[in-house]
Amino acid sequence: MGDDPTAVAENLRRAFAAIGLRAEEAVTAWLIHGNRVALVEAHHRGKLLEGVDGLITAARGLVLFMRFADCIPVLLAEPALPAVGIVHVGWRGLAAGILEAALDAFEVHLGCRPSTLYAALGPGIGGCCYAVGAEVVEALRPRLGRALPLYRINGAWHLDLPEAVRLHLRRLGVPSVIAAGVCTACHLEDWYSHRAEKGRTGRFGAWIRNP
Repeated sequence: MGDDPTAVAENLRRAFAAIGLRAEEAVTAWLIHGNRVALVEAHHRGKLLEGVDGLITAARGLVLFMRFADCIPVLLAEPALPAVGIVHVGWRGLAAGILEAALDAFEVHLGCRPSTLYAALGPGIGGCCYAVGAEVVEALRPRLGRALPLYRINGAWHLDLPEAVRLHLRRLGVPSVIAAGVCTACHLEDWYSHRAEKGRTGRFGAWIRNP
């Protein structure tokens, strides 16, 4: 918030250049902590899609890119088609059904069942640093029930968000889910954390490319 758009664009250009890509090759999204997922095709290359928290594609060579700072980057792949996806998952998106929407989009648009997908979770805020209120617990109970990974630290409820995402993906039928196991709030030297830095922070990028 308040950053110079020119500087942001230049930083993005440098980040893509470091991995041998150009920003014009990627599709990204304006995230809203909701449950909308977009099917991305070749003509979307270089565009920013507004109001979505998930992108999927079967277009060869297309790059899907999103920015994060505590929420969980979920990367999905179906190697046989091939197809890939990226999903932005915070507690609001998890409660709203963003993971269900992403898996439904894979099945409806691309014919990929959850059982054929592989998932990887990037760095995000861990239970060690994520104190939450009763409204978060109540919003997530319908999704995970007693499996919701909560514990007490100094009298406050803490949510293990990466574990909640992993468990929910498994319950939805994704057989292989691996997690980075890195808490963004614990490692500010390497990552950004909206919670730990009280909203005055940047974003790190996560991307996936369809072969």
